[in-house]
Amino acid sequence: MSLLNQTVPDWEWCLVDDGSDNRETQKLLELLRSVSPQVRVSVSSGKGISAATNHALDLARGEYVCFLDHDDLLHPLALESMQNKLREGYDVVYSDEDKLDDTSGALVEPFFKPDWSPEYFRGVMYVGHLLCVRRELAARTRFDSAFDGVQDFEFVLRLSEASSRIGHIPEILYHWRKTPASVAERSDAKPRIGLLQERAVNAHLDRLGLSARAQQSTLPHRLNVIPTKRDSYSRVSVIIPTRDAPDVLGRCLKSIFEKTSHPNYEVIVMDNESSDERAVALMTDYPVRRIPFPDPFNFSRANNLAAAAATGEFLVFLNNDTEVITGDWLQHLAYYAGQADVGAAGALLAYDDKTVQHAGVALGMRGTADHTMRRFPIDVDGYAGSLICAREVSAVTGACLMIRRGLFNEIEGFNPHFFTAYQDVDLCLRLRARGLRVIYTPQALLLHHESISRQSYYDMIDRMLLLDRWETVIGQGDPYYNRNLDLERGDYSRRSA
Repeated sequence: MSLLNQTVPDWEWCLVDDGSDNRETQKLLELLRSVSPQVRVSVSSGKGISAATNHALDLARGEYVCFLDHDDLLHPLALESMQNKLREGYDVVYSDEDKLDDTSGALVEPFFKPDWSPEYFRGVMYVGHLLCVRRELAARTRFDSAFDGVQDFEFVLRLSEASSRIGHIPEILYHWRKTPASVAERSDAKPRIGLLQERAVNAHLDRLGLSARAQQSTLPHRLNVIPTKRDSYSRVSVIIPTRDAPDVLGRCLKSIFEKTSHPNYEVIVMDNESSDERAVALMTDYPVRRIPFPDPFNFSRANNLAAAAATGEFLVFLNNDTEVITGDWLQHLAYYAGQADVGAAGALLAYDDKTVQHAGVALGMRGTADHTMRRFPIDVDGYAGSLICAREVSAVTGACLMIRRGLFNEIEGFNPHFFTAYQDVDLCLRLRARGLRVIYTPQALLLHHESISRQSYYDMIDRMLLLDRWETVIGQGDPYYNRNLDLERGDYSRRSA
């Protein structure tokens, strides 16, 4: 009935019976044939869901096709909303969704999704329902029976290779029924799904020519993308502005040189007139390049000068109050930063108590931008895998940010008019304005002893400069933080009505 109640009159319903032997089902299908000429019914040969869906695609005559499971429900405006969005020039559109409790009939567990986020999708099967596709593209792509169980996920992976015009409607248009033994009811209901998901993403990475392998995470239906080992590695320049603070700097340098497994890197220390003898000695004891940087300190200018002196293909801007935890942090950052359509990559930064300090930046928080999921335990899923899986974000913190040196020079580095804050947000927004992605990866983990060096000072001039440059973009909302979620809290809780 939910399909018959749609506000759009111009639709057809393509039903394929995949070899059912239930007489009641057969009677219902015969009845539906007579309800409306818009209903097209056919019988398949029991070859599974992908084959049946392809059969239905062959029946379809519309410009667009939407996929609906037989026991789920649509919002009355679902087809109208999809049609309007697709007519904006998209080839693929998906919506938010919730679940229909099969016992109580209540609508529960709303899932508010980000806009198209290809890296996130490689780790999390988040697109789901409702999915609508330009028919010509869907018919050309088709479903693969080898992936029955994750056939819609694998289908979207290949759709994304054929078209980047993928849109999102941040409204719940689909109600997914929770039935016993279904994935909607229990995430571990079908254990084979994880292996199929892994296979699908690895085939996808191979087709894209990306040097990485997908591996199942410790949590169900989550994948981690791990860079493959190489015979040689591009040089990375790690840039650290500092002044005195020998305990802080010593911990940072010790962790870099003892833990980093990347075989080809240099460390450049921008010394803002250190007078502490122990701090000066550290810059001699460790194999770093010390470059003097006199007062007054300016984060942007210091890093820009270091970048000009760097010899690496990649630059990492790193705060002196950080501590490396994962030895392969540079490999993970370079895997993303080295992709042509990626502007910058950032790490998961944790407080001393192993809770989140940084896992990506959302636009609009506090009126400008701020970190999401702050104080979440670092070993939890986050919101639908948003903490445990790599994903696109609007910005990453300059406390640990990697970018290609050539690209950094091309965009003329950090804006020196920012003195203490928002240089990183401004940089990332300039990269995104070029159509480049910014990636957060939890596989690069560092501790950030933020309070030691930053204290509580807040620069209102930097805030006003950011708004002067980017107020319109910020006002449009963050594409990766759904408008139905509470942006001020930044914890993915639902926004009050």
